[in-house]
Amino acid sequence: MKILVIGGTGFISSYVVEMLLNEGHEVTIFNRGKTENRSAQNNNLKFINADRHNKSKMIEAASYNFDVVYDFAAFTEDESALMAEVFYGKTKRFIHTSTVSVYMVSKEFQCPITEDQDKGCLMEFWGRNPFGMQYGIDKRKCEDVLWNAHNNNNFPVTIIRPPYVCGPHDPAIRDYFWIQRILDGNPLLIPGSGDYASHHVYVNDLAKAFVDIIKTEKTIGQAYNVAAEEIFSLNDYLDSLCKLLNKNPERINIDIEVFEKLPYSIINGGHAFPFNTYTTAIFSTEKIKKDINFTSTPFNEWMPSTIDWYINEFKGDSVGYNFRKDEVEFINKWKTKFSQFKTGII
Repeated sequence: MKILVIGGTGFISSYVVEMLLNEGHEVTIFNRGKTENRSAQNNNLKFINADRHNKSKMIEAASYNFDVVYDFAAFTEDESALMAEVFYGKTKRFIHTSTVSVYMVSKEFQCPITEDQDKGCLMEFWGRNPFGMQYGIDKRKCEDVLWNAHNNNNFPVTIIRPPYVCGPHDPAIRDYFWIQRILDGNPLLIPGSGDYASHHVYVNDLAKAFVDIIKTEKTIGQAYNVAAEEIFSLNDYLDSLCKLLNKNPERINIDIEVFEKLPYSIINGGHAFPFNTYTTAIFSTEKIKKDINFTSTPFNEWMPSTIDWYINEFKGDSVGYNFRKDEVEFINKWKTKFSQFKTGII
């Protein structure tokens, strides 16, 4: 098939492009051309170098009548509206990359969270939302535009909603936050109890879902959660990660109210400590399993290669690691005060 990928060099999309090429598809990447795709030397890969907001270039791309269009880079309703306008009647499939954050900005939800819980009443704006408050609101708006334009014959939409995506080349370097701190041997600061359960998804598994979704027409007009079968609390995740790293640093749980007052609990305006979800967030994957026979790779099979990439290929520190000394100093003070308090009671 002739396939257009909006993006194509990002974390998820680069894996999808590679898989599509391996299956023999003709792939064209539409982006600004600032980052090279890992499959750049493949003869079946073509490029349109332009900003996605360049309407004339997008219209030109649509004139090639691609069988499938994947959009990995729509973050506002205007960006999705342009896609709906330009590609209406010009493609057989339109696949939009969304997020489980469309659920996690709701005031209420019911676990396991099913795909029909995407329009719950919004909670009061919460800047610390670990799933991204504004991000989730904006992605809802993207989806609304696409569903309003959806037409089985002229603009057949499918939407994929992943949770935290992990694996080598992750630009958010979430796993490295904990890997680097475990390896330095100092105690780990755990916000709250660390007991809230949630999902991750391995990037290879997610990419395969994106590729398989276009192999059946039953996925047209549908939204899908794509997440691992394994469910981890932060404590479970750290148990498994420490075992793989053969390390067992002390863990210190800090009351969430105290944690939120620490200056390094927020980095660049966002929640700094990954996988601390504040609430149980389990997503139903029954639909994706039924429609494309989706399966996920066990954590203990994909995480070793991810650890290897961070240790041997990634250059730099994890998010907020420049505050690691402050973290450790606070932990030691917290331990001392708690010990004195405990001794006083006894």
